[in-house]
Amino acid sequence: MADLLQQLGIDWRLLLAQGVNFFVVLAVLTALVYRPLLRLLDERRKRIEFGLKGAAEADRRLSEIENERKTRIAAADREAVAIVGEAEKTAKHRVQAIVDDANQRSEDILKNAAATAEHRRLQALDALTGEAQGLIRAAIAKTVELDPTTIDDKLIADALAAVRR
Repeated sequence: MADLLQQLGIDWRLLLAQGVNFFVVLAVLTALVYRPLLRLLDERRKRIEFGLKGAAEADRRLSEIENERKTRIAAADREAVAIVGEAEKTAKHRVQAIVDDANQRSEDILKNAAATAEHRRLQALDALTGEAQGLIRAAIAKTVELDPTTIDDKLIADALAAVRR
């Protein structure tokens, strides 16, 4: 085998020295470059996984917050509708109360107007009765040619009663 290596021009000592050099370089590169590089890659992989987990957690929390927001908005909408409905109901009651009050006032005004009209009618009737008594007294005095002071009130009342019938 030594002849074969000699014929190929390979020196076994140089080959052995190159092999030793290769393993020394391999050991140095492994210790100084490969392992730190693997450690760096492993740390980076862990940070990426942590970031992905954090992103997934953030997405989950974001969806929970979005669901909570939608729930609260829906509850606020229901509450707003309830408040508006209550306000409408209150407004209807107030409007009804105002209308009832206005109707009551108008009825009171009509009653007062009717009472005032009745009072004025009675006053006019009294005034007319007084005038009629004077006219009847004058007519009776002229017809009978009596003294107007002697005509009594009973005669006038009888004449008025006859006119009213």
